[in-house]
Amino acid sequence: MPSSLSAYLDALPGDRRSIHSTLSAALRQRLAPGPALDGLVFIPGEPRPVHSDHEEVFWQATEQLMLSTPSGEDELPLAWLGYHVKSRFSGRREAQGFLITDRRLVVKDDVDGIFGKALPRQYPLFTGPGGAAASAAETTAAATESYNWEYSSGLLDDDRTAGLSRLLADALHTVLELSPSLGATVPQAPVTATDLRGRVQELGLGDVVKYDDDPQQAKHFAKAAKKLPLEPGERLLAAFTSATLMGVYGLLITDRRLLSRDLGEEPVSTDRAAIDPESLRLSPDNDRQIIAAPGAVHQLPEGLSPEQRQALVTLLREYAEGRVA
Repeated sequence: MPSSLSAYLDALPGDRRSIHSTLSAALRQRLAPGPALDGLVFIPGEPRPVHSDHEEVFWQATEQLMLSTPSGEDELPLAWLGYHVKSRFSGRREAQGFLITDRRLVVKDDVDGIFGKALPRQYPLFTGPGGAAASAAETTAAATESYNWEYSSGLLDDDRTAGLSRLLADALHTVLELSPSLGATVPQAPVTATDLRGRVQELGLGDVVKYDDDPQQAKHFAKAAKKLPLEPGERLLAAFTSATLMGVYGLLITDRRLLSRDLGEEPVSTDRAAIDPESLRLSPDNDRQIIAAPGAVHQLPEGLSPEQRQALVTLLREYAEGRVA
């Protein structure tokens, strides 16, 4: 792991360093946060930083948000609009907010807990038919509307939140607008992972999913097999489950079907081919249940945020349509 941004960039080809230099300079010139937001905007090479450790703080955010799940070996960290929160459990300062790279927007709005890490969400950059400004606005809206502002309440009132959102849109617009002239390819539509585990990470579900090849979950899946048994040859893809003294409950995604149960109830099964993507939604009567098709209602465990429950609907829709495997 490089010890600084300079060390990271020095290991990249010259053309990538040049792109980083140009985009960073453009962001420094175009973003005008003003006194209210100056302390929350970090761009490499800032000549008059608010914080004396500006570069070190930016690199720490890059390590935590970008390098923890990199998008290629030569991804370029360009700007971080954010703040730190001290974890009550580890005592570590954790970067929160919006990290902009040349390929994606990485967002983190929660801190690690005693039972696992809070993983960032990511939004791949793209320029759609409406152009760079419209695509930047679309990505900004998706990221900010689902953002949990709880940990920033002491820093950001409504006006500052709106201002930070405008800065984010301006930053994304700058990157999308200039990248093609620098020889960088920008997709015309968001490019998302086609493997289920990768898509789970992109949707911000990485801290609530369980996989049966994780040694730490061996006991959990031994219990799950008693309440949610698989068929011979059936392959488990992901589990969104929890456990009590009454056994394991929640939702399994396999290569063949959805399988779920609530506490004290018998399992419910829906074949993958029987899932209706148009009907797929959270139940209007109970948002801990997902309607996979008319009459097919599946139970979710406790512990999923409203945003994660909605993200799970997205994942299941793509699973039903064959877009992830």
